[in-house]
Amino acid sequence: FFFLNMMRGVVSTFCFLLAWDSSGALSFDARGRIRSSIRTGLNQRLAADPSFLKKSATEVLLAAGTQLSAEWNRRGPSVVPELDFVVAGVVTAVCGKYYSMWRVAPTIVTNHSEKEIVQQTTFAGVVVPTNAFQRTLLDSKTRPSTQQRFLSIIAPMSSLFKAGMCASFLGYGLTALLISLRSIFLPEYVAITSNVNIFYASIYTGVFMAIVSNLRYQILQGIIEPYFIDKVSGHHLLHSFLTFSVRSANGFLGSVLAIMGMKKIGLQRLK
Repeated sequence: FFFLNMMRGVVSTFCFLLAWDSSGALSFDARGRIRSSIRTGLNQRLAADPSFLKKSATEVLLAAGTQLSAEWNRRGPSVVPELDFVVAGVVTAVCGKYYSMWRVAPTIVTNHSEKEIVQQTTFAGVVVPTNAFQRTLLDSKTRPSTQQRFLSIIAPMSSLFKAGMCASFLGYGLTALLISLRSIFLPEYVAITSNVNIFYASIYTGVFMAIVSNLRYQILQGIIEPYFIDKVSGHHLLHSFLTFSVRSANGFLGSVLAIMGMKKIGLQRLK
């Protein structure tokens, strides 16, 4: 129950951020639709993959762990002086990686109610699966065409870009707050890191999630897990070990690529 609430909390946060209107508030109806969307989305993902919640918990824990490992691997002894970047990276990674996992996870419905069928994902007027490699569309019967599979890679890019921007604003906003508090309580401390341009960092994170994270999770959840790892789901220990190992490698790869990109284009640098 703890992990279920945690997963709902992460997704709820992003749904609220992405649906925030220009007046600065969400209507009661909008909140109800968001809660209903999360509940329906969770049921659809569990129908496609009964171990989705276990994988969700694994993903959140690994997102933090692999990001810390990647930060240490890329920065070495400088990880402490560059703690500003590390905190932002970890917060951004946890939010961004879980939303990426959620957005492109395979979905089906087993209870074919009219309401659920209407909620199929569409792009450019074409019904698409949430994962390019899943066996069927949401109705659990229709095989996606090549066009539908291709469009399903493009369809989540917009929401992943917005989620990446939100995750980055959250991560680097928290870092800015920590820096402000440090300047108050430790005025003699001189940071060796340059301030990060939050707007540019958010754009970078949005693009990274829309392209790199999108492709990584499409392949992981559409090919590697259903066609290989989940074949041994009856052997719980082996299945858990393989899930943990593959998601660790996927998370570490994403973190390393994100850090390399940030440093390459000059978003993270020392004074």
